[in-house]
Amino acid sequence: MILFTLFHSCIHDETLITSNPNSKEYINKSLWKEDEKYIKNVMKIYQDNEPEIKKSNGTPYWNYATTIDRFNESFLMVPVVENGKVVSVLQVPRHQDKVYFIYTSSDDDISFFQNLFSSKLKKIMDTKMSDEASKLTCTTKVYSVWYPDNESNPDPSSGSGHWGTYHVTNCTFSQAEACLGVVGPNGECLEGGGGGYNYPIGGGSNNNPPDPPNPCDKLKTQTSNITFKNSITSLEGKTNDSYESGYRIGTNSDGTLQNQLLQNKPGTQQVDLKAFSNTITLMHSHYDGLYPMFSPGDIIFFNQWIVWAQNWNSVPKNMPKIPLNNLTFTLVTSNGNYSFSFDGTSTTPLPNYTEQELVDLDNKYIQMLDNAKTIANVSGSVSYNMEKLEKQFLKFMGDKMNMSGLKLFRTANGGNTELSLNTNGTLKQTNCP
Repeated sequence: MILFTLFHSCIHDETLITSNPNSKEYINKSLWKEDEKYIKNVMKIYQDNEPEIKKSNGTPYWNYATTIDRFNESFLMVPVVENGKVVSVLQVPRHQDKVYFIYTSSDDDISFFQNLFSSKLKKIMDTKMSDEASKLTCTTKVYSVWYPDNESNPDPSSGSGHWGTYHVTNCTFSQAEACLGVVGPNGECLEGGGGGYNYPIGGGSNNNPPDPPNPCDKLKTQTSNITFKNSITSLEGKTNDSYESGYRIGTNSDGTLQNQLLQNKPGTQQVDLKAFSNTITLMHSHYDGLYPMFSPGDIIFFNQWIVWAQNWNSVPKNMPKIPLNNLTFTLVTSNGNYSFSFDGTSTTPLPNYTEQELVDLDNKYIQMLDNAKTIANVSGSVSYNMEKLEKQFLKFMGDKMNMSGLKLFRTANGGNTELSLNTNGTLKQTNCP
């Protein structure tokens, strides 16, 4: 998408010498409308923590900060100036209730801000937005400066000269945001930047709203949204197929949800399960003929997902962090739907099973779940005592594939029910409010 803004404006900005970078008052001197609330909040955070944040010579010139057409308190770029020259650019992304200060030294960025200070005639060019398969959104701000051949006739309509064009680009999920500290001209991460600084989310609070207090509430948050419900309805219509189907739900940078239909592994009936750092829910169907419960392979996948997510979170530069307790893995069958969630801070990887060990697990799984299966004498149709099957499955996991922090829920339109075993081995059903 391209937005056209074709006006000329004579802008006689104050020069750097007369600007006061130490002023606590913000006055917009960029060529565009900016997210002034975000700039002012970040400016205060910087001023309150400058000894810790500052990793480069020079002073941020906040009046020239730009939020690159973002107005959701999420990002800004500000020039850092020393002796009248832009020496670096400070980028400040926000992830949830934290902001991160990242020094960069891209030649294009430095030229963009250096020439922004000029009092020469400026022309705002097109704002360009590109989107690559909804994964990377880039916004480019462009302006031109008129350089007359003769300063006595600086009007481009009557005098000769040339336009010099300068641009700055920012991409959602850009590489720079993965490096917290100093980023070199080629995108290399030169220095870490700590754990970020509290940002005043709504009403001046420095913290996000508290997490839901228990696994029931956490799961309800995921299963009650319309994207989840629509995906469940779609999969419930596919249990008569001869292959699995699935969806992946993720969070976009603006907080909205994306939903992707999963493909099958080539040449198989199995859905290809893959998770990314923004994935919050994965769901798939078991067609009739498969057991109406998570398989050993499903348990292995969920374990690998949680382990991968906690490893991602352990790397300081990886942002945003993945909320382990909000990840949901859901199964849809014609006998009911089930969800795995995680209630803990970390878990241990399951063993790297050999091929024979995987066969043995499958055989044990079949043996235990068959105790809940009935085959009709005449028609040969298969039915299940689902409460017995749930109990047998929990026993199988406890005996053969125990994963600390894993929670099993029966998921239905009327609400969710946590399933576990009492100390005597009977099924415990806890209805979620």
